[in-house]
Amino acid sequence: MEWNITPFDPLRTGSLAKALNLSPLLAQILINRGLDSPDQVQDFFSPALLNLPAPDLMKDMDKAVNRLLKAIQQRERLAVFGDYDADGITATALLILFLKPIFPDILFYIPHRVREGYGLSIPGINLLKEQGVSLIITVDCGISNHQELEWAKNQGLDVIVTDHHQISKKGIPSTVAVLNPKQDGCAFPFKDLAGVGVAFYLLIGLRQALDLQGFFPEGKPNLRAYLDLVAIGTVADVVPLLGVNRILVREGLEVIARSPHVGLAALKEVSGIQPSGPVSSIEVAFRLAPRLNALGRIQEAGGGVHLLTTDSLQEAKDLAQVMNQENSRRQAMEQLMLKEIDRLLQSQKDIDQRKSLVLGSETWHRGILGLAASRLVERLSRPVFLFSIEGETAHGSGRSIEGFHLFKALEALEGHLLGFGGHAAAAGAHLMAKDLSAFEQAFENLVQDSVSQMAFIPALTIEGEVDFPGLVKEITPYLPQMAPFGSQNPEPLLVTRQVRVNSRRQVGNGHLRLRIEQQGTILDGIGFGLGDTALGLGDWIDLAYTPFISEYGSTPRLELRIKDIRPTQSGPPTNLA
Repeated sequence: MEWNITPFDPLRTGSLAKALNLSPLLAQILINRGLDSPDQVQDFFSPALLNLPAPDLMKDMDKAVNRLLKAIQQRERLAVFGDYDADGITATALLILFLKPIFPDILFYIPHRVREGYGLSIPGINLLKEQGVSLIITVDCGISNHQELEWAKNQGLDVIVTDHHQISKKGIPSTVAVLNPKQDGCAFPFKDLAGVGVAFYLLIGLRQALDLQGFFPEGKPNLRAYLDLVAIGTVADVVPLLGVNRILVREGLEVIARSPHVGLAALKEVSGIQPSGPVSSIEVAFRLAPRLNALGRIQEAGGGVHLLTTDSLQEAKDLAQVMNQENSRRQAMEQLMLKEIDRLLQSQKDIDQRKSLVLGSETWHRGILGLAASRLVERLSRPVFLFSIEGETAHGSGRSIEGFHLFKALEALEGHLLGFGGHAAAAGAHLMAKDLSAFEQAFENLVQDSVSQMAFIPALTIEGEVDFPGLVKEITPYLPQMAPFGSQNPEPLLVTRQVRVNSRRQVGNGHLRLRIEQQGTILDGIGFGLGDTALGLGDWIDLAYTPFISEYGSTPRLELRIKDIRPTQSGPPTNLA
């Protein structure tokens, strides 16, 4: 694997380091995140709810709020139409919890992933109409549902769309209001909210309007109490953890640590997270979110909304157990699918010449496609699209590499497709099964023409080199302030050279546990999937790793997540030989 060291900018780095009394390496790490000025760094280190942009900057906020005020006045029946992933589930639960005291008979609807697919569905709209609903709020969907929104209008239903996905060439659909910071003419300064973030902003706007009308004589509700749901959905959807998202997630993680929601407490318990104490974005991404997603991948996602909105401890425990079991089943299905793909790849002689991977099968479950595609992108360093062939149609999920915008690619190939949607790095599409081969070739041609050959070489982007004493003194104290980590604010990826192996052992399912020493500083490290690495006691190595604060045990301590290992080329340092 290549190690690409980020170029060091001595002028910008020196200026920022001097202004804030930081080490040059830490200053470079901050500059890598687009933080050039002392004010930007201070805001980054101390994100505050007071710095959130005003809700009325979002286009159509006034229309959405006014329509809700009318619904309150006329005592209409309201429904939330969500999505089956963690972003959509948390956004649905968020609106249900806040609006239920105002609309006691509020309903929600989440389509079945296989039977209905993503987004607004005509069967769902019809069912809500039959139950007396006159106003629908979509969350994490709706921006591409022109036909379904027209159907709803013809049925006498009003729809407020809240969404964050890319807007297609068809433009904004015609409906009561559309909240999406990506639309043209929207003055909201931050464009990368998750679906749950857009829904949260609708509540900010509505609460503000209701408060002006004296709707809360005993005091307006504290929206901070709902930030646990906002944090989970935002982290799960892998949107950039910068700007507004960073503020919402940083505050939300604190709420998660002591959340009063019994459903979240039950989910933390089955996920192996302590009932009290700090919760990291990494734990949300790899423990909470997969279990919340599990039902929607294989069964009905509505159980996730029930979990997050129930007041019953027993119901919460039962639902959390089901989610845990379904997550284990999902993991097994994913592994079987990846093994089948490995066999397919071994039989394709031209795979090394291709710059993309498009595969389809009648045996693959639609809910597992995105996960498997992500694993393959990590392994193969190329865009991947996997399809479940279901009769005459094929439904697919794709993941991409840096530098290849998947949504724009699908726009260019829409002649092959029945429909599509998504983002730069992740997207979904469906097409006629007979057209899959033509799509595969067109997709490959587009990747070949669009992406530099360097993008296909597996590589680590290293932010800098540091010795262990410098890591402990100059970087580690700032790790809590740099958190939460995630998209566009990753854990710093660093290199330390001439490190001695003091002990090594294989743990878990092929993982490597090391105790390592450099310049008198001894640290522990874990290398996931590196258990077969040939290392002996006393060997000298160079390490690529991300430092983190481990909360396990009686006191927090610095550890390393090892990403790659190389033998030290120059031999051991003379002062330690």
